[in-house]
Amino acid sequence: MDAMLLPANRACPIAGTLTVLGQKWNLLLLREAFLGSTRFAEFQRIGIPTATLGGRLDALVAAGLLERQAYQAEGERTREEYRLTQAGRDALPILAALAQWGETHLDLGDRSKVGFASGSTGRRAHLEFVDEDGNLVEAADIRVARAS
Repeated sequence: MDAMLLPANRACPIAGTLTVLGQKWNLLLLREAFLGSTRFAEFQRIGIPTATLGGRLDALVAAGLLERQAYQAEGERTREEYRLTQAGRDALPILAALAQWGETHLDLGDRSKVGFASGSTGRRAHLEFVDEDGNLVEAADIRVARAS
């Protein structure tokens, strides 16, 4: 039985998100799209097997996070590139939260890190909880509850 069909998971937005983003490679493919990769060969640089890459890109297109756009380099056949959709761009806080957690809790040594910064000021940006009025809420004061 598919665990995502159980009542505890069926209406859960976390479980639903995992069905799309929880597949191996999908979050790294989104990271690469945010870093400017659009072409199949550019996505291959992360080490994903070619056969797997096509399927993962197809799944992200089917889920509405990426869209295909045709392009043609001079003298070559028409190919497709992959661009983030609004739903894909809306996944940025998920990537930022994962990066922020990893930088805090993992020993990454001298390996390069993914940074997030304001496009207008260049100042480093990080995630925080805010209430519906825009006031900062400390993470220690956040509780997770099932919606009724």
